[in-house]
Amino acid sequence: MTLRPRLSILIVFAASALACGDYSGGNGPAQQGNVVLSGGGSGLGGLSETEQVSAFSSTVYPLLAANCSSCHSGFGPGTPHIAHPNPSVAYSAVVDNQKVNFSLPDSSRLVRRLATDFHYCWSSCAADGAAMLAAVQAWDTMLEQAGVQGGGAGVDVALLVSETVDFDTCFGSGACEEDEGGERYDDRIIARWDFKELSGDTALDTSGIAPAMDLSLSPEVELMSSYGIDIAQGGRAMAEASTSVKLYDRIANPNGGSGAYSVEAWVVPGNVTQEGENGPSRIVTYSRGTGNANFTLGQRLYQYAFRNRSVHQDVNNRGDPIMLTYDVDEDLQATLQHVVITYDRFQGRRIYVDGVWTDDEDEQETARLWNWDANNRLAIGNETTGNGNEWIGQVRFLAVHDRALAPSQVFQNFQAGIGKRLTLTFDISQWAGAGTTIDFAFTEFDNYSYLFCQPTIRGPNPAGLTVDNIRIQVNGTIPVEGQAFGNVNDTVLVSGQQLSRQCSVIRKEHGVDVLAPQWDVFTVAFEELGFFQSPIDPNTPDFVVSTTVLDPVPVLGIRDYGRINATMAALTGVDPLTPAVDTVFQEITASLPNNQDLRSFVSSHQVGVSKLAFEYCNELVENQTLRDGYFDPSFGWTDIPSVAFDSAAKFDLITEPLIEGMLRHGAPNQALPSQPDFAQVEADLDQLVVDLMACNLTPCDADRTVNIVKGVCTATLAGAPVMVH
Repeated sequence: MTLRPRLSILIVFAASALACGDYSGGNGPAQQGNVVLSGGGSGLGGLSETEQVSAFSSTVYPLLAANCSSCHSGFGPGTPHIAHPNPSVAYSAVVDNQKVNFSLPDSSRLVRRLATDFHYCWSSCAADGAAMLAAVQAWDTMLEQAGVQGGGAGVDVALLVSETVDFDTCFGSGACEEDEGGERYDDRIIARWDFKELSGDTALDTSGIAPAMDLSLSPEVELMSSYGIDIAQGGRAMAEASTSVKLYDRIANPNGGSGAYSVEAWVVPGNVTQEGENGPSRIVTYSRGTGNANFTLGQRLYQYAFRNRSVHQDVNNRGDPIMLTYDVDEDLQATLQHVVITYDRFQGRRIYVDGVWTDDEDEQETARLWNWDANNRLAIGNETTGNGNEWIGQVRFLAVHDRALAPSQVFQNFQAGIGKRLTLTFDISQWAGAGTTIDFAFTEFDNYSYLFCQPTIRGPNPAGLTVDNIRIQVNGTIPVEGQAFGNVNDTVLVSGQQLSRQCSVIRKEHGVDVLAPQWDVFTVAFEELGFFQSPIDPNTPDFVVSTTVLDPVPVLGIRDYGRINATMAALTGVDPLTPAVDTVFQEITASLPNNQDLRSFVSSHQVGVSKLAFEYCNELVENQTLRDGYFDPSFGWTDIPSVAFDSAAKFDLITEPLIEGMLRHGAPNQALPSQPDFAQVEADLDQLVVDLMACNLTPCDADRTVNIVKGVCTATLAGAPVMVH
């Protein structure tokens, strides 16, 4: 059922007054009287700007100035400048960026940054958070005493606040039902977890297929009010082997198993920096330790990882070689994503993200799944035995199908969505014509925020309606963060037109529980709607930050591990999935650069790059087809070093192809300004050959000649010209 709250639209004609802070009073939606202070205003709520700054200066500012100035003073790396030497500037930075919440002081960002995020506490985070909370409460008290709270003198809030969602009437009467979203394709589900239990230490398998694979939750795993599990560090959800066996029976058993499967999940990775010590961080795994897995869905930084065990001779007992989404695409993001992995004998492994195949081809030949281990267990968030493969994040839904979902079925399930959802409908007929509304798909994203998605204009005749900069308002205040619809600039052509595929993550203050003393109410603001316009104050600071004291940003970058691997493959012609190369790459990924910031490069990165370069050069030299295509075939590969390199011309048979192929690849007569002088490089490589020709054997054998070429190749391929860009 569609929820139609009694709302009207809010066109902000006094944008500067709503540009900052939440100073709302009252004890419930019926008493919403939000007063918003602005660092640039005067006389608001009966207080002059000087008086407002004075209240801030005697409460919160001393803590900020004493403990946060090294980063947030305007002369360090931190923003906003909440500890600026000028209290007026610091005050503006706090209120303009909504760092305090007088309705819920303990949810103020200044408080939570210490008490919850443990961000640069100066003593004990608990004590520091309590001290900041006391300061915010003291500031609130001073404003109340001055008559600012509860609708202070001189403020007409009626023009700024729309009608509210009447959650009490709607939910209290049971008249509002959940929006179940679109129809899913669930015909072949054999295990399913909706995570709707809300409390306890068990997540139930709701598939109806026996035996039920109920998951036991460790203390670090929390069931979410918005449906899902939130997995903190060290957390894991795991089924018993006695129930997990149904996956083997339905998928891999030689006597009746389908030989195909899909694992479907809605996930929120906690970050894009996690990867396990023994392969990827385990999002979902059907395994019995790091060396024994039937399938694994994992994370490696920005990549999704897929392992699948089969009887193929090149596949080991944990499902390697691993399949990864292409590094440069950065398919994995720390936001709500629908990810599906599928396997069958026709297309092999496939990975879908948000309803779309990632286009990553499975280079491994397909084979039967008959060697799956029937004693393995399904686990979420870590390996069944731990072993440093933990994954941090949320799983909002999980299902296993005993067929490989077709692309259309994957997309259908993505469109169906997930979680406890409502449809919020806002009346905009006053500005857009009778019967015109804007709808949002609404859900509680987590314990701290809401998700507004799919803004859709509906009405009898909305064609030609212009819409610009949509923002969600909570309790009379427009949060500065999470407003993904701020970039909307569109003209409506038909009723039912969706204006954005993005979602806005909007902060939660009270929640929507009508049993609580307060609950959140929403309105919508536009910069332009039809013929009505309300330009938004950009809220630019009135001071200039000096950057002369900051570390200079390098003009050059460094390739990360995926780009280094792809570059070496391109420069040598060696397939990166060659087993010897791929094995080394998987082993040393953590020793390679994981971002493009040149300042993060350390000595261990160079060691890892050199190891990988050697494997590529080893394959290049040992493969005669590749070698003859790269170097002059007349080189004396079977000669001893003193014969193979007895003239400058023979030196050139090795060094010049390396310089042309690796330093001047694709542009033989061009050089980048930052590259070394090619003549000097050639001289250095010639000297390296001479140094490597010295050996204890008299004379050196022909194997030494081959190894010299490998060494010179490695030195060239592992150099800065290949890594820096």
